[in-house]
Amino acid sequence: MTPSPRTIECLLPDHRRGRPRPSKQPPAEPQPPRPTGRVPRVSRLMALALRFQGLLQQGLIADYATLARLGHVSRARVTQIMNLAVLAPDNPET
Repeated sequence: MTPSPRTIECLLPDHRRGRPRPSKQPPAEPQPPRPTGRVPRVSRLMALALRFQGLLQQGLIADYATLARLGHVSRARVTQIMNLAVLAPDNPET
């Protein structure tokens, strides 16, 4: 019984120029860069303030004291977080 022929493909350097031979496949499209690292804390707190503001405006939460109780933080901390909402630009959707 004779073994079946096998084909192996690989890129070999072009000894005349020192560069690999060009591939017959089209080049891959560049991927957009991925964000690295974590979201800064102030950004997360800003998002939380905007979320709290939305809950208050919708009437789902009565006041800052209720937010503090639900979040297991002090009312003063909720006030600090809500003060960040003053720094946010106006949302065109509201």
